[in-house]
Amino acid sequence: MDWDDFKFFSAVVRSGTVRAAAKALGVHPSTVTRRLEHLETRLGVKLFNRRGQGLVLTAAGESAAAGLRRIEQDIAGIELLLRRSEGELAGPVRVVVPGFLLLGGLVDDLDRFVNAYGEIQIEWMSSFSPSASPAAPFDVALELTAAPALDLIGREIGAVGWSLYGHRGLLVDSGSAPKWIEADGLACGKTAALAIDRLKSSHLEGTPMVARCQGFTHLLPLLRAGVGVSALPCLIGDADGELKRLPGAGVEREPLWLLRAPESRGTRRVQVFVDYLHAAVRAKAVRLRGG
Repeated sequence: MDWDDFKFFSAVVRSGTVRAAAKALGVHPSTVTRRLEHLETRLGVKLFNRRGQGLVLTAAGESAAAGLRRIEQDIAGIELLLRRSEGELAGPVRVVVPGFLLLGGLVDDLDRFVNAYGEIQIEWMSSFSPSASPAAPFDVALELTAAPALDLIGREIGAVGWSLYGHRGLLVDSGSAPKWIEADGLACGKTAALAIDRLKSSHLEGTPMVARCQGFTHLLPLLRAGVGVSALPCLIGDADGELKRLPGAGVEREPLWLLRAPESRGTRRVQVFVDYLHAAVRAKAVRLRGG
């Protein structure tokens, strides 16, 4: 069996397009297309439907993607166990993650890490911007930013999509215009605030504000109650059965960086958590982007 073909398939599933997958793999888009066609021919099944410039998974493709995710998780678990055997993996790892990523299930499989590294303690810290406050103590951070602080170690590992959401019943009622719920303290950084402003100005310019609240803990109940509409990360909004996107609303995407403090360089317990966090983001890449 040629596992290399499945690598190209998985890259397209995670990235959403052939071009994005090719960029992630460091190859030409035609190479990705050719490998997908080879895989479909070899298996005798159609994995994608071609719609314009995009690819949509068929039922067989959905099954294959789910199976590969399970395999990737098993392999990640094996790697964690093998790395643990190398010793000296104990102590705290201070982690900064925007709250919405935790609400969106980014660390659903954290138990794999805990089971493999029972002597590493993860300290979830109050969210702040490592780029704006690089002196604050942390080891690892996920940050929405277009320009991380130059003294931090890291790379861009994906994008977070934002769109406009409201209660399903509210949005099908064409007789009433939606009202805006202003949410403060989402702790998502300057780039996310700019994305929210762009969404509001593009689709809800002049819409009256009906309520103001603090954070997702207060915002989500107001949206579910049909009080009004607001901006949410697609990771949360698309997964909520009571909410739907505002008709015609686009998606604003902001870069997501995985960062490390310079002092953590060479610290193995930090590195193994960085690897875990990277894999968790990769597994939810399409949901994070909002499609």
